[in-house]
Amino acid sequence: MANSFSSSDFGTSTRRRLPICFALDTSGSMMGNPIKQLNMGLQNFVASIKANDDTRSSTDIAIITFGSKVDIVMPFGKISKEKGLPEIKASTTLTPIGEGVLTALELLNARKEGYKEMGIKYFQPWLVVITDGAPQGPNAMQNMELAIKACNELESQDKLVVFNIGVGSGVDFDILKRLSLKRAEPISVNSADFGKLFEFLGSSSSSIVSSGMSDDALYNIDTTPQGKAVELDDFMKFINEDE
Repeated sequence: MANSFSSSDFGTSTRRRLPICFALDTSGSMMGNPIKQLNMGLQNFVASIKANDDTRSSTDIAIITFGSKVDIVMPFGKISKEKGLPEIKASTTLTPIGEGVLTALELLNARKEGYKEMGIKYFQPWLVVITDGAPQGPNAMQNMELAIKACNELESQDKLVVFNIGVGSGVDFDILKRLSLKRAEPISVNSADFGKLFEFLGSSSSSIVSSGMSDDALYNIDTTPQGKAVELDDFMKFINEDE
């Protein structure tokens, strides 16, 4: 996978790049309004990226989904003002989170190798994992353990920023928490909050590429978690105060 790119995919900009890979849960429990809100949030996020020349030339986006199987619905490539997003659809009850994360890490690694070959500098890659459940399916827990180990190793070496995000009350927050060594608790959202979530991700990516905001600001949340996760409103309040 590391060599499966074309130089044209990187565009002509010499700006430092921020690669972001979304790994999204599309299991059956996401059907209906949750998947609708997820699509709207993604569309608004990409629209905000395209609207700013700095972020459009610096931010690289890929989208992975995991439901009945893992799909690369949008590989990395240059973002154009004309190109739209594919519609994300929910499928069965399977939730191969680990396999999805491992595939996302492969894409991020391939993108980094491409940057190096092209002589392009880059920020720490982002892995954004959004799920409303727990690992389910063949070898689900085995793959999840491999994904946790891989994320922890990269994160501990400052080679990855992990956003582990749980949707609703059916999330296994104990498992989700282990994806990140640096984040004290996962971020908790309701599907109705997807708009705010992607607004936060868009503003944070803009702050990274435009003003050099520290990656630590994406982890250091000075709030008291409620239950097993940090509520999104508290998370965004901290980020806004930090800026």
